[in-house]
Amino acid sequence: MFTKNEQVQIANKKGKNAMRTRTAENKILRTALEKLEKTTELTAEAYPEVDPEGPDAVIRITWQGMEWHFAAEVKYTLTPAMIGAAVQQLRRHIAKGILVTKYVTPQVADILKEMGTPFLDAAGNAYLNEPPLFVFIKGNKPPERDTEKPPIRAFRPTGLQVVFALICNPDLERAQYREIAQAADVALGTVGWVMRDLRQLGNLVEMGKRGRRLIQKEKLLARWATAYPEQLRPKKLLGTFKAANTDWWKETELPGPETYWGGEIAAAKLTQHLKPQTATIYTRELKVLFEWLIKNRIRQDPDGNIEIVRKFWKFEPDWEYPNLTHPVLIYADLLATADARNIETARIIYDKEIARLLRED
Repeated sequence: MFTKNEQVQIANKKGKNAMRTRTAENKILRTALEKLEKTTELTAEAYPEVDPEGPDAVIRITWQGMEWHFAAEVKYTLTPAMIGAAVQQLRRHIAKGILVTKYVTPQVADILKEMGTPFLDAAGNAYLNEPPLFVFIKGNKPPERDTEKPPIRAFRPTGLQVVFALICNPDLERAQYREIAQAADVALGTVGWVMRDLRQLGNLVEMGKRGRRLIQKEKLLARWATAYPEQLRPKKLLGTFKAANTDWWKETELPGPETYWGGEIAAAKLTQHLKPQTATIYTRELKVLFEWLIKNRIRQDPDGNIEIVRKFWKFEPDWEYPNLTHPVLIYADLLATADARNIETARIIYDKEIARLLRED
């Protein structure tokens, strides 16, 4: 457990770091509210949220004497692959949530509307459905290219490998950098700048003799799951394949000790709550796996529903399913599909397997 002085120290660092890293998000939020007011008869205001584990802000919208409040999560970008993680994060708030981002494409706007998820963007696109309030605007062009970029490298490919290892292995942040680099399968120098970024974000604090401590883990996971399908997964995807038999996976075992089921099949095996449409296999043993594919009459197909992804970690997950990837990765793969049933299954896995990893003293 943290002492009272340590709790105060952490709270102070959270506040200072949050102020330093919210510049880009605050600009997006302010612009989105201004655009909403210009294109509708609504009045919109934002209030900062003081709880580091809470939403980024609370938005109040008023019209003809009525008012609505939304818990806002601000995302710098929002693509189809990021929708699942963003919506899942939003749904963890008690209050009604709304996504705010720089630009929502017409495709993403339709997906969010179908999922019943309110949104605003800095281009003036919006979806609000709180009768008698209804707004749906899409097709506005994105704002001019902004040269300001988030300075956080922890959510770029190799940084994501480090964050993944830290989330999956409680107390790994206290280890020597060389041990962290080994677990994450990255160069030693990568760990240094990732740890600096995590300190800047308020996710890592120095506790003196007690060493480093990872905090605000729930938000860290949400940000990791949002960035993973955009930044890291495409770089590790080795190819897509198709099997002659659609139920091939039910009666086969994966080859080798470093080959794992991920995504929908892993979720189906873990929860019995899903009928998989896509198979995801993570492996480091490429030669053995490709021989296995040929044996099982699985052929390369650009439109196939079997994905082969290179394994990007070197630690052994501490859980009871040795042929499945870590639940954090299963969770992220499901969210990346933006499929409602997969998102619901991801929630089940979160509650059953992941929540305990995120508990803080």
